[in-house]
Amino acid sequence: MRAIRPSVVAIVLAMSMAALGHPAAFAATELNVTTPYPAVVVAAGEHVTFPIEVVAPGRQRVDLSLTEVPRGWDAVLRGGGFLVDGVYTDPEGPPEVDLEVTVPGNAEAGRHSIVLTGESESAGSDVLTLVVRVTRVETGQVTLTAEFPRLQGPAASTFEFDLDLENDTPRETVFDLEAAGPPGWQVSVVPASEQLASSVKVPGGQSESLTVEVDPPDQAVAGAYPILVRASGGDVSASAELVVQITGSSDLTLTTPDERLNADVSAGDPTDVELVVLNDGTAPLREVTLEATTPSEWEVEFRPETIAEIPPGEAARVTARITAAEEAVAGDYIVTLRAETLETDDEIDLRTTVRTSGAWGLVGVGLIAAALGGLAALFRRYGRR
Repeated sequence: MRAIRPSVVAIVLAMSMAALGHPAAFAATELNVTTPYPAVVVAAGEHVTFPIEVVAPGRQRVDLSLTEVPRGWDAVLRGGGFLVDGVYTDPEGPPEVDLEVTVPGNAEAGRHSIVLTGESESAGSDVLTLVVRVTRVETGQVTLTAEFPRLQGPAASTFEFDLDLENDTPRETVFDLEAAGPPGWQVSVVPASEQLASSVKVPGGQSESLTVEVDPPDQAVAGAYPILVRASGGDVSASAELVVQITGSSDLTLTTPDERLNADVSAGDPTDVELVVLNDGTAPLREVTLEATTPSEWEVEFRPETIAEIPPGEAARVTARITAAEEAVAGDYIVTLRAETLETDDEIDLRTTVRTSGAWGLVGVGLIAAALGGLAALFRRYGRR
């Protein structure tokens, strides 16, 4: 039987341990200092962190040093919450070490190198060169957009906008959220996922949904109102301008200056009654017309007959000239006065008291005097017999 060579046995045993996932199959044979991202792009004034892996045979001490750092830059090694100059390797897994680099705000654009050296007594040394490319222009940008940036409705409504905050920069950023509207308006902006937060963290290359709620005063007049939303984090920011279009409400009141709804008139004679048309709504009243419903053969003339426009909260004066019929007998009558637009109207019942004309009073006195004179003549003639 042919003897099996020792080298073949070693190869077979190594393959068997690899198939079984034995740690010895992956044991390091020399010192290795590395990072998964050896070259990055940043803007001047930013911070960058490199995760460092240190692997060596068995468990041994490895001294670490930064042998090249650009002038004016700040670079430190940190592990376990401490600044470190060395680590102990572990066959079960490399120790966690971070190289933290601060790029000065006046750093020149271009490529800059940082050299990290690891040294061990038994495994030798290794050199890791990191490259930081500084750009004066921010890579990517931050945008804030709304699918529907303009909403409309009455002042009593609450308006809700959905916005998208997109962070197209290479780094994670915490954005402070702000929103402002006209004086007296209540405006808030929150992340869609957290209704009580005033800031939001957005990883680089990702986006976050925001909700903007706008509650205008109930008496806000019709018109377009701007709402400004802003997200800012570090040296980047984005803003969006939204618009709330208040359609306004139409409402009017017809009354008299002293709010008394009665008048005295004389049959056949015109009498002027002052009226007030008040705009109680939040939209302008346009083309306000006035009409009247009267007893038979009465007349009402308005001055003016039409009001072109009454702004919200304001009033217009109108004179109603009422002429009762000449044959109207003394008593109370109802005259209905009405103001209207295409959107709204109001009316009042004016109790009108007719007083008989002074001429008719003289006629009555004359008739009574004539009757008394006739009776006196009769008494004188027949009273002597």
